Amino acid sequence: MLFNFNLILFGTGWAGDTQVSWFSAIPFACVLLLIAVGPMFFHHFWESDKNKSIVLLLLSLPVVIYLWCIRESTNSQSLYAFQHSLVDYLCFMSLIGSLYVVSSGIVLKFKWKSTPLLNAALLACGALLTNFLGTTGASILLFKPYIYANRNRNHKVHLVLFFIFIVGNMGGLLTPLGDPPLFLGFLNGIDFFWTISLWPQWLVANTYLLITFLLVDFYYWRKDHVAFNSHQNADDEVFHFFGKRNFIFLGLLLFLVLLQSPSIGKPLGSLAGGILPVKNLTLPIIPAALAQLLVAALAFATTPNLIRRTNGFSWLPIREVAILFVGIFITMIPALEILRQHSSKLALDHAWQYFWITGGLSSILDNAPTFLAFTTLAAGDEGIASLSFSKPGILAAICCGAVFMGANTYIGNGPNFLIKAMAEKNQIKMPSFFTYAFLAFILFLPLYLILSFLFFW
Repeated sequence: MLFNFNLILFGTGWAGDTQVSWFSAIPFACVLLLIAVGPMFFHHFWESDKNKSIVLLLLSLPVVIYLWCIRESTNSQSLYAFQHSLVDYLCFMSLIGSLYVVSSGIVLKFKWKSTPLLNAALLACGALLTNFLGTTGASILLFKPYIYANRNRNHKVHLVLFFIFIVGNMGGLLTPLGDPPLFLGFLNGIDFFWTISLWPQWLVANTYLLITFLLVDFYYWRKDHVAFNSHQNADDEVFHFFGKRNFIFLGLLLFLVLLQSPSIGKPLGSLAGGILPVKNLTLPIIPAALAQLLVAALAFATTPNLIRRTNGFSWLPIREVAILFVGIFITMIPALEILRQHSSKLALDHAWQYFWITGGLSSILDNAPTFLAFTTLAAGDEGIASLSFSKPGILAAICCGAVFMGANTYIGNGPNFLIKAMAEKNQIKMPSFFTYAFLAFILFLPLYLILSFLFFW
């Protein structure tokens, strides 16, 4: 009876002779809608991780039951899709969580005289660093010293906004470590070093933002200059950092990620052929994920509690990410299959179309599942990895749309809300959801038009 009910509700097959029904995407749409509106309209309910877990479990359960019930009619392809999605989730969370834990064990402190040039230099360093630590790791590492360096400024909101734009989003385009969408692409077969080819788009976007920041910050710096001089001490131009050993752990995490790429593992295996019994050091994704968690555990165990307290370390942000994304990864399985089945019917043929549509949806949804949805759509039956050589222009447009336009709203990318929360903890009153979106629209529209005509037309 249950099997017949699910056939009626969800359709009669999976990637075979029959089509998956559009109804099967309803749980996924509900999850994304809740992520978007939950913090705004159900704040007290949604801020509880227990409540989020219950709601996401209830939305995920119909998808799991459906995949189980159709396993015989689809030669177990539905269960394979479920297992594959869980493996992707494990790898995704192991990297994000490991970077979060290791970065939280590093304390940077800047005691310098705040100027627009120094602030811009720190943001530029953040744009580079985020490609190694991820947007979350770099945000945690740099936000406190950035705000501390500007502690005597009266106007700080623009400092936080540009930190979200650059460090939390647009800086992380050059490696799969930089932003979750790119890491999901790497897990699905896109070569680790392919995203480095996007350096022209990265350079244009971040140069535009840094120049704009200099103009805005100089305006407010002149207003704050009198108050700033009255509080600045002569010995303030000092730089300290603690937790140096955690840079070793960061290097290990980077090395483990690189070893998942055959273009790295095979040459290293050949070089070590005379020492090791294997000629290919490429790590399978599950052992690599477990090794990353081990590195994070070692970093946590060896980091003094004082450093974590200084950083205000808490498990709450990464726990929230883990809860939300397990619901996303499960419920998106039928939705991705629907996109694959109907990809030939959608009139998306040009790179600029993928740039704007991927980016537009990344603004109101999380950019990681949006990236997966449109790479799946563009690849059709060939698989996501094929886009890097068959449709590189379209893949570049999807990557840029997901990474760049995730900055358009607070919900477009995970670090956006994290940075906002850290700012408010430092008594910085941040713009509302819609005010932020309006300011971002005014700032980014010229940039997106420039990128479209330069790279995707």
